[in-house]
Amino acid sequence: MKLLSAVIALLASAFTVAAHGDHSQNILKQKPSHLRWQDWHMSEEHNIADYDAQTFFTMHDLKGAGQWDRSDILNLYGIKHEVIIGDGSGMGENSRKVTPEVQNMVVESIFKLFDSDKNGVITSDEWIRFHDNGGELPDFGYGQGHHLDFESEYEEHHWKQYHAKVDPDTKIKHKEDIEHELLHHKHEIEETHDRSSELREVTKNFLSNIRIENLKPKYRN
Repeated sequence: MKLLSAVIALLASAFTVAAHGDHSQNILKQKPSHLRWQDWHMSEEHNIADYDAQTFFTMHDLKGAGQWDRSDILNLYGIKHEVIIGDGSGMGENSRKVTPEVQNMVVESIFKLFDSDKNGVITSDEWIRFHDNGGELPDFGYGQGHHLDFESEYEEHHWKQYHAKVDPDTKIKHKEDIEHELLHHKHEIEETHDRSSELREVTKNFLSNIRIENLKPKYRN
């Protein structure tokens, strides 16, 4: 009941709060047609409009190894998690599963663009040559590539900007705060539902049979 009351209260207050930016209720945002995917990613995820090829490469070289491997590519596209919650930014409404098949398809597609020697990595030279020749990373339809989990993304893109210094207790509720809280509760409910189904499946063979003789006569029929 407490959770239901909180959700109702949040919905009721949603009509009176201010909004910052455009957080669509679509599952995932769509890339603007005039931008390359990597430009869209840098603008949306890192708030950087002007960058060079080396900067882009270094920012997404997670291990500082001078090369991208499978995990770097999955991180770049924001699909290293099994599910993209909301639109990946800490906002949104629906979630989308990321299957191993999708992950493999993305990694294999990127390697085909760069990895001519088939060694399973992309070097900075390979990336810089591709980028400076006008190459565009493909858009696989999984948004702009949010690297972090949805709680951290919300903090990075909204809470730090509007609450961290002036409103650390989040007393002022924006549309984004309410949308994030609703998404958080919805995800919790979905996870609980999934776990319950899995538990029922695991425990179905461990249930004890009812011993009729132990029931009172009036309940045996």
